[in-house]
Amino acid sequence: MYTKITDLIIDIDGIDTYDLCSSWRWCLADMNNVFIISKMGDMFFLGKDEGIYWLAIDSGGILTKIAKSLQEFEELLNIYDNIDNWFLPVLVEQLNKSAICLNKNEVYSYKKLPVIGGEYKIDNIEPTDISVHFELTGQICEQIKNLPDGTKVKIVVKE
Repeated sequence: MYTKITDLIIDIDGIDTYDLCSSWRWCLADMNNVFIISKMGDMFFLGKDEGIYWLAIDSGGILTKIAKSLQEFEELLNIYDNIDNWFLPVLVEQLNKSAICLNKNEVYSYKKLPVIGGEYKIDNIEPTDISVHFELTGQICEQIKNLPDGTKVKIVVKE
């Protein structure tokens, strides 16, 4: 099991987080800046309202307000169910035990997003360059954002 939150996030120092969000502008109008990126490829934002928002990539890019302030968010990190939901520590641990590790500027990325039928299993996850991860998932999630559940999709990725 993870020992601290830093085991579940990547170091974003030196990463152009504004550029990472370029394929996500369609849902980020009220966000100020990224302040956490999880190893599982989700982003956490400080909103213009000072709230904390979670962009859940696996769920199709759903942006959810999870705390009214940074202080409340820090308090919520003391509740295991929140950590489990937001950071998937069991899956990160399984990946590490399977020697599927991240290099600098990588996140774990689903080969097939769970929102379109992918599974939360290590054989559906691979280390991916952070820019590639957010570019591709942003395009996919934008294309499926208004589709009803069960819709068959053909994903087109722009180069």
